[in-house]
Amino acid sequence: MKTRTLPAILAFSSVSVFADISGEIGETVSKTQTAHNLESWWGKDVVQADVLIDFGGMIAVDGTFTFEAHGPKARYDRKDGTTIFFDGETAWVHPAEAEASRGRFHVLTWPWFIMAPFKMEGDGIQLSELEEGTFNGEPRVTLLQTFGSGVGDTPDDWYRFFINPDTGVIEEMSYIVTYGKDAETANEEPSIIRYLDYSDGSDPIISQTYEFWLWDPENQTYAADQPKATGTVSNITYLDLDEEVFAIPEGARELTLPDVD
Repeated sequence: MKTRTLPAILAFSSVSVFADISGEIGETVSKTQTAHNLESWWGKDVVQADVLIDFGGMIAVDGTFTFEAHGPKARYDRKDGTTIFFDGETAWVHPAEAEASRGRFHVLTWPWFIMAPFKMEGDGIQLSELEEGTFNGEPRVTLLQTFGSGVGDTPDDWYRFFINPDTGVIEEMSYIVTYGKDAETANEEPSIIRYLDYSDGSDPIISQTYEFWLWDPENQTYAADQPKATGTVSNITYLDLDEEVFAIPEGARELTLPDVD
C-alpha cells in the first residue's frame, strides 16, 4: 500500500462534505468522525495543548500549541520563549534572531496530527483505496488520503488511516514527509504513527500519547523493534477565538519553505 502524508502544512476547513463522498468511503468517514465525537468538534473555536515529542532522547518539540479548530491559524510557544506563528499563508518566528530551522514544519504538523480525525475530508482532499486488512496482526479498515496539486506546502505528502472496524477509531496513520525532500526519497522512508490513550467524555476524542515507527507496507507491520519517537499531548483546552492571539508581532522573521534536497 502506498500512502501520502499531510504534515501540518495544510490548513483545510472542517466543513462537512459527506454529501460529496459517495458509497462506502463516505460511510467510513462518517463512522470514523462520529466515533471521535465530531459533533462536539463543531462547537470548538480554538484548541490549546501542550505537546512533547522525543526522538530517542532528543527533544524535537516542547511547548504549547494554540490553533483554530476550523481555520488555518496556529502558534507554537516553545519553552525557550520563542514563538512560531502561522497566519494562514506563511510562518513567522519571534524574536527574529531565534533559531527555527523546522519552525514552519512544527507549527503546522502537530496541530494537524492532533486534528487528523476531523480533517479526513475537505477542500483539496482526495480519498481512495478503501481496503480491509490487518496491521500488526489486528483487523483494520484503511483509507488513503492524498491532495490536489498546489494544496498546501507539501501536496505530494499522503496519509493512510488505519481504522478499528469495530469502534471506528483511528488506531494508526501511515505517512511520508516531503518537507525539505523530494517525493521519491520520502516514499523510501514511510512511517506510521500509533495513536494511544484517547480522551473520553463530551469533548472531541483525541489521542494523548503517540508512538512513531518505521513502517513496513509490504508486510503491514512495524519495520523496527522499537518506536523511533514518542509523544504526548496534554492539558487540552478549548478557547474562544481571540485574533490577538494569532497576531504577528512587529519585527518577526518570515520562515520560508526549505529547498528540496
